[in-house]
Amino acid sequence: MLHRSHSLMASLTDRFKYDLFLSFRGEDTRHGFTGNLWKALSDRGIHTFMDDEELQKGEEITPSLIKAIEDSNMAIIVLSKNYASSTFCLKELSTILYSIKDKGRCVWPVFYDVEPSDVRKLKRSYGEAMVEHEARDHSNMDLLQKWKNALNQVANLSGFHFKNGDEYEHVFIGKIVEQVSREIIPATLPVPDYLVGLEYQKQHVTSLLNDGPNDKVQMVGIHGIGGIGKTTLALAVYNSIVHQFQGSCFLEKVRENSDKNGLIHLQKILLSQVVGEKNIELTSVRQGISILQKRFHQKKVLLLLDDVDKEEQLEAIAGRSDWFGRGSRVIITTRDKRLLTYHGVERTYEVNGLNDQDAFELVILKAFKNKFSPSYKDALFAQYGSLLDVNKLPRLKAFKTDEVFSGYVHVILRAISYASGLPLALEVIGSHFFNKTIEQCKYALDRYERIPDKKIQTILQLSFDALQEEEKSVFLDIACCFKGYKWTRVEQILNAHYDNIMKDHIDVLVEKSLIKTSMSGNVTLHDLIEDMGKEIVRQESPEDPGKRSRLWSSKDIIQVLEENTGTSKIEIICPSSRIEVEWDEEAFKKMENLRTLIIMDGQFTESPKNLPNSLRILEHHLYPSWGLPSQFYPRKLAICKIPSYSTSFAWDDFFKKKFKNIRVLSFDHHKSLTRIPDISGLVNLEELSFQDCVNLITVDDSVGFLGNLKTLRAMRCIKLRSIPPLKLASLEELDLSQCSCLESFPPVVDGLVDKLKTMTVRSCVKLRSIPTLKLTSLEELDLSNCFSLESFPLVVDGFLGKLKILLVKYCRNLRSIPPLRLDSLEKLDLSHCYSLESFPTVVDGLLDKLKFLSMEHCVKLTSIPSLRLTSLERFNLSHCLSLERFPKILGEMNNITEIHLDNTLIQELPFPFQNLTPPQTLYQCNCGVVYLSNRAAVMSKLAEFTIQAEEKVSPMQSSHVEYICLRNCKFSDEYLSTGLMLFTNVKELHLSDNQFKILPKSIEKCHFLQRLVLDNCEELQEIEGIPPCLKTLSALNCKSLTSPCKSKLLNQELHEAGNTWFRLPRTRIPEWFDHQCLAGLSISFWFRNKFPVIALCVVSPSTWDDSRRPVRVIINGDTFFYRHGENKRLSPEVYHLHLFHMQMEKLNNNMDKALLENKWNHAEVDFGFPFMYSGIHVLKKKSNMKDIQFTNPDKDDNIELTQYKRNSDSLVSVIASDVDKCE
Repeated sequence: MLHRSHSLMASLTDRFKYDLFLSFRGEDTRHGFTGNLWKALSDRGIHTFMDDEELQKGEEITPSLIKAIEDSNMAIIVLSKNYASSTFCLKELSTILYSIKDKGRCVWPVFYDVEPSDVRKLKRSYGEAMVEHEARDHSNMDLLQKWKNALNQVANLSGFHFKNGDEYEHVFIGKIVEQVSREIIPATLPVPDYLVGLEYQKQHVTSLLNDGPNDKVQMVGIHGIGGIGKTTLALAVYNSIVHQFQGSCFLEKVRENSDKNGLIHLQKILLSQVVGEKNIELTSVRQGISILQKRFHQKKVLLLLDDVDKEEQLEAIAGRSDWFGRGSRVIITTRDKRLLTYHGVERTYEVNGLNDQDAFELVILKAFKNKFSPSYKDALFAQYGSLLDVNKLPRLKAFKTDEVFSGYVHVILRAISYASGLPLALEVIGSHFFNKTIEQCKYALDRYERIPDKKIQTILQLSFDALQEEEKSVFLDIACCFKGYKWTRVEQILNAHYDNIMKDHIDVLVEKSLIKTSMSGNVTLHDLIEDMGKEIVRQESPEDPGKRSRLWSSKDIIQVLEENTGTSKIEIICPSSRIEVEWDEEAFKKMENLRTLIIMDGQFTESPKNLPNSLRILEHHLYPSWGLPSQFYPRKLAICKIPSYSTSFAWDDFFKKKFKNIRVLSFDHHKSLTRIPDISGLVNLEELSFQDCVNLITVDDSVGFLGNLKTLRAMRCIKLRSIPPLKLASLEELDLSQCSCLESFPPVVDGLVDKLKTMTVRSCVKLRSIPTLKLTSLEELDLSNCFSLESFPLVVDGFLGKLKILLVKYCRNLRSIPPLRLDSLEKLDLSHCYSLESFPTVVDGLLDKLKFLSMEHCVKLTSIPSLRLTSLERFNLSHCLSLERFPKILGEMNNITEIHLDNTLIQELPFPFQNLTPPQTLYQCNCGVVYLSNRAAVMSKLAEFTIQAEEKVSPMQSSHVEYICLRNCKFSDEYLSTGLMLFTNVKELHLSDNQFKILPKSIEKCHFLQRLVLDNCEELQEIEGIPPCLKTLSALNCKSLTSPCKSKLLNQELHEAGNTWFRLPRTRIPEWFDHQCLAGLSISFWFRNKFPVIALCVVSPSTWDDSRRPVRVIINGDTFFYRHGENKRLSPEVYHLHLFHMQMEKLNNNMDKALLENKWNHAEVDFGFPFMYSGIHVLKKKSNMKDIQFTNPDKDDNIELTQYKRNSDSLVSVIASDVDKCE
């Protein structure tokens, strides 16, 4: 998006000074009808000329009137009784018709208490007036005739007729105003000529404005960082809808104008532009609010309030929705989302940066400004080594050579990377590139990356300047040092600096779009916002980094430490990359206010002689590790992460001191640590972690008595055999996973861990038992892969009422689970519990929040009790070899999307999942008894339905089923015919390995079916119907299919529609194919211009399923890979025909780069296996046969395409044999 400044009065910008010119006989209607009409038009915001108010004193009336007429967009002529008696009016009428009507603009006559026929035929007062004019002046009959013609012309125009007594005059005037309003094209606001990357976002904002009833007042907020294009987007939306409103106003730069001129000034602008009150005097903001409410209340208005930054501004100019008339719309742009929330704006949109393609287009528009500009595709070709020839492409001729073009592409793509989608930066950089050499562009980018552009910095810094002092400090901490950190870690660090108030500071920064959360849950911010923050810190001392508050550049940090130039100004040291320092060990001595020292990777020649006692965060991973200075006692230390190569003895003495402020202590990845020291002095410790301490054997007893500890992590301590007793009343997270030598769960004093939310002992393979625990707050319990666990932990009162996730998979020795109360459970995984004999008894059978339930491979499980599963979505009972009955379902089960019953003994499914009562319809067929319930309205949300090896399936009609897989089911033709009718909206249907003979005509009712798989249905003879949307059909090894059936499936009309992919056994290439070849590995053709739209056909005993190679498409020597079909491997027993359409989107790269301009291109399609026959068909509606040849067009002799014959005749003999069988 481009950004451009506009004047505050931009809504008046147009090529006409007046919207409307009023012509009238003053003594007839000036103080009555015409005066009232002018007032109504002005109230609607229609700028109307009326001679007694608009003309300046001292001007000649006639020239001024002529100028006013020429400056008017439209005209209304009030034809009253005495209008024609005035020569002045008649001259005015003639001028209007010449200056407005004859130039294609609207002129409306208003027949005010006169008949149109009187004007047209010059009767009554109009005839009398003409007689008087003729009697008065016989010498100028041409002028008289001109007036008569003008009256006749205006009388024949469509207009308005008012008769006294027919209707109220004010109602009649209202009709005129409405008609004029419809005809006036509201003055749109200037926007850039090129709106790049805007259309989708414009549509989105427009949809927000239109959401809900048309007559409801809607406020929509557009927010985002500075320079992202908020104003441009808002203007584009404004211009697209402004014609729908009775009044409109673009109030630009609200923040700047309110600061300079005050809120009353903004209120006056609104009153002037929307209701035409230009000279109103306001004594206070409150008075202005009152008048705005009164004037806007009955008016449908459109307001665009740009760059709002304070709530008081919105309160003064758009306080509430009830200020405005029905259907009004208010668009607000701001950098602060919190402002919108506080004002009650529910519909908001955050403006996105430009993608690379749009960014490229914007830079090009600014940099080259001519028609020889390269496209984004050209740039990609150059970037990835295409054979692009700039001399053959007119749009690239300005670059002279490929090398020049490639050089510009490189700097442009580098600029795009630097700008990270920010339109402001792209505009600035693109404009700077104009008329510059490649080297000059490179130097400019180098400078931008070192020191941000002043214009960009100024605009972005406005958001920073609006922050409170401590909010500024939090922002600079994140921008300079903590981008990319996990949120939890950033909050810990900031809490050490600012206490709990930091959460409010973070909220402010998020609402102002200064910081965000990445897709992976990390803290992030726009690259240029990051640069803006770093530049603010750099400006603290441009030449001396030792006098800056934060150091992140490894170069600056090494300089400060080696030259010993640090000062008390430094608060944070956090290098962004590895540092290696040769120093005199004294550099930290002057850093009296250093709060945070985080060195993730580095090497120092010596340990420091001093460390500041001001430190609150100490974290370093150095080799060799530092020793601790004897005087080092940081009483405010809050986060301490012990380096992985340090000796534990130094830290033993260190932790004997009392540290009331330490909240986080980590020994993670410590290779030599064998025991956790006494940490009883850390009375407020909240998080203790010793992950991956592979030599840890002992944990000090003090760990079990840390009353404020919330998190204890000991993952992958592979030598740890035991943990001391725990009395941790505040514990919320306990993770002992993969402690492979841990034989017993730590004793819990009084069994009390009632605040514990997460407990993980995954892969504690020697753990045999867990003591009785009180787990009233537990939300997640993971016992997976505890191979030796024989019994489920006893829970006090069986209450796990807050538990949401229970994972017990691969507990191979677990035999039973005690009764439990699981009111909140959402996921239960008991898969691969090979010894489990019974499903846990659930109090009241209540699992109504459960969404996922897997019992897969519970081979000894014989039954499942009655359950209430109203929320269940996925249910897996596959390979429960001893399970004979599906559990009884209590209540409805309407959310199910997947059921897996592979390899079970279940004979019958209680579909629908409701309390069904007889009668049921018994339907006899060859496979036994199938129950078809009379209740056909359930299963409405089943989206995936998979059953294997079942004889009895009770299908129910479902409008939401999209995928059905019924493999190896012994149902009959009759059952299939009935069953298909119940799933008419299915999109993918797998019926492989079945024994039916006919796929019934009812399959045509599956209107949305796109994919049909019938592999290994060896008895299938007929497919009686073809679904209208079918694109993919696989019938491998369907050896009984009749020839008429296969011919029907190869109907030309079916495949001409495009994008089909069929596999059929023992089938020849259809006769309607344009070209056929004999045995080989590949097929060739020539084409020009673009690659043709074609269908390919191959007959072969092989398939792509038993080959890992994709199809290769070789264009002029360049190879592209084409992906198609299924990846599943089957071994066909006979030869098959494969028919598919070559779809360009399935190629691994864009083919255009290989094409020759205005020449024939050679194409070879290598199928990856030998074939018996192959063929090509050109889709004539999409490609011209003149642009494709099957013989080499560059040779005179008509030699057929090269065919890659096999060296032996073995393949030919196989072909002959199979063809004989087919026939």
